[in-house]
Amino acid sequence: MLYAAVTDRGAWPLDVEEIEYLEKKLQRLDPRYQVWMERRMFESQDHPEYRFVLLKWENHGDGNKRIVVLETHDVEQMASALKMLVSIEENEVKQRS
Repeated sequence: MLYAAVTDRGAWPLDVEEIEYLEKKLQRLDPRYQVWMERRMFESQDHPEYRFVLLKWENHGDGNKRIVVLETHDVEQMASALKMLVSIEENEVKQRS
């Protein structure tokens, strides 16, 4: 199934507010993380309408590369992963200070 990125956050479904909040919090701690939400391009009852992709951008000598950390159709699974990453990043900030 082909999915296309949904760039207008106003078009995201209402139940993803927690994902948006956690992504913003995570990006304040480590701006290399980004969440993409994608919507399927064709009508299909066999595939979920939305897909979430958690990316981490790494800087290599030959440019930036994106690493897919998590790809899921489940809002709760994405929120759980973001909570874990926020917790890890907050602990690292505390240890550095």
